[in-house]
Amino acid sequence: MISSLGINAVAKRVGPLRIAAALLLLTLAACAGVPSAEIKQLESVLTPANVDFNELYAYSDRARTAYAAEAEIRLKYPATVRVGSPDGTDVQYFLEQDDKAKTQYIAVRGTVDKKNFHEDASIRIREDRKLDIPVHGGFDAVTQAVYSDVKPHLKLGYKTYLTGHSLGGAIAAILAIYLYEDGYDVERVVTFGQPKFTTGAGVARLGFLPITRVVDENDLVPMLPPPLSPDPVHGRYEHVGPEVILLEGPHFVFLQSHDATRITVGEFWRSTSFADVSDHKMAHYQDRLSVKTGNAAVQVPYDKREQYVAKKPESTEAQ
Repeated sequence: MISSLGINAVAKRVGPLRIAAALLLLTLAACAGVPSAEIKQLESVLTPANVDFNELYAYSDRARTAYAAEAEIRLKYPATVRVGSPDGTDVQYFLEQDDKAKTQYIAVRGTVDKKNFHEDASIRIREDRKLDIPVHGGFDAVTQAVYSDVKPHLKLGYKTYLTGHSLGGAIAAILAIYLYEDGYDVERVVTFGQPKFTTGAGVARLGFLPITRVVDENDLVPMLPPPLSPDPVHGRYEHVGPEVILLEGPHFVFLQSHDATRITVGEFWRSTSFADVSDHKMAHYQDRLSVKTGNAAVQVPYDKREQYVAKKPESTEAQ
């Protein structure tokens, strides 16, 4: 198994996107155990999905605003009662509350530098005693810091909604589990370009989590941490919840929880030749979502996605 220190050392030399691509290529052999006929069958099934892209866009706006300065956040979302960045982390979040509607929203900023990207690529797994699931150690440590910071400002009995992009998406998902365990009413979690945070054992215990993951067709970060040789105790990383894959124009793919796990582990279809750093940016996600709002979205089967994938030359952007 490749160590997290080894990954970080290579990442510092070749840049985060290229190390992600290399890691994905290394995992292809590990995926050979899933029968190709079964994968093909899953790919061709179109499960009708009533995806509300107006709602997803509203979540994306909060996820993007989490990157802004506090003054801008409060100007755009006047119901904000807390903008926090816990000591020892490079993570920012903001909390909105509507006392009349008895709702609260938490939006978490995502990956902003190479240090955070190295956390995304890390493969450390630990058993969280409180959550009773295997969890990504780095993500969980940051989540606990965020939870300690935001908890004094939260209100029990309020419907709670969470969102985040990249690392922020993983934090939002883990934070939702902590909130649920502590008696908060978690209504919805929507993440964008979120890396994996638990293993198959964790996925089996998280059926209650009301999460939707939105990923771009060419974004490599949702493939992290990569399914290298499974941890001898905890197994390999897997995603929780259904997946909405954003394609060109109005087109999208919807995968149910089980299907999303089997296909993403069994076949890495996102071509590293066409991936670009911009595919992971929150602004790019918003652009993809905006053309699907207003009932304009068109669902397509997974095996037809290549007809609607934007392919482009390899980026020369500095890493």
